[in-house]
Amino acid sequence: MELFPYIGCTPLLTQQKRFQDRFGHPNAYLEMNPSLYISDHGNITILVRRINYRKFQDKQFILYENQSNSAYIILRGKLGDKHKPFFSENEYTSNELTCEWEANYPSYPTYWIGMEDIRFCNETDVLVTVPEKNSSGNPCIFRGTLKDSTIRSFVRCEPSNVEKNWMPYTELNGTTSVVYSVSPFQTKSVLENKIVTIPTPLEKVLETYHGSTNGIVYYEFWRLFLIHVNKERTYHRWLLYHPVKHDIRVSEPFVFFKDSYIEFPCSLCEHNGRVFISLGVNDDKAYVLEVEKKDINTSLQL
Repeated sequence: MELFPYIGCTPLLTQQKRFQDRFGHPNAYLEMNPSLYISDHGNITILVRRINYRKFQDKQFILYENQSNSAYIILRGKLGDKHKPFFSENEYTSNELTCEWEANYPSYPTYWIGMEDIRFCNETDVLVTVPEKNSSGNPCIFRGTLKDSTIRSFVRCEPSNVEKNWMPYTELNGTTSVVYSVSPFQTKSVLENKIVTIPTPLEKVLETYHGSTNGIVYYEFWRLFLIHVNKERTYHRWLLYHPVKHDIRVSEPFVFFKDSYIEFPCSLCEHNGRVFISLGVNDDKAYVLEVEKKDINTSLQL
């Protein structure tokens, strides 16, 4: 399996969130699946998900409390110059990320608690998966607004109980849509339940793949995403989508790390020609990788 090259790898280290587990032992939350946004001025926002369970390579897992809980910490900093660290550990702020739910969205009993796998639509709007806000306990998608260290003003997206790995992207007219499903390839607006299915000769190639990241503008008209499939380990493909011509191109599958078994990218960001990927590895590590466009182009045979 091909290893995709990267030119920078920044571990996201946060202060431990400790607790006493259900076995009576001291324990700490694990960091995973960070969400990344970089503004035009190089200001960085990272939402690092933290969990109270551990997954193993054979797909077994151990839960350290009575329910699976997800909590977030928000990091803010400034992008460093090229060939320097992604950002300086001495110059970023770190705060707990909270959320304020409106009364019309009650919580229901569920095994999974908290927000999962946040994806940025823009600097303030995010998509979040919240099982406890769905009476069936299935994944439920909301759009929320990030202000300071709080997500608020939630609006439920429809349909919100089937696909959970929505990939937001900007249309050519500036509005936000999502790739709702990779196989079949379907798009929709963020809130409305109006799904458009796009036929593609790559249907067999995309079979069983799921969404990973938001899409970034690539060569003006195209939108670039990462998608994934879960087999004995996680495999990725670059996906290029033209939102007007409905043309789709994909790379061959690849991985980023030789000995990983889970790799989950949540975000793609581009700033002054530099491309960054935020991802969780083995559900217990959080990184930001920097890759080069020439390597993406080679993978896509552009």
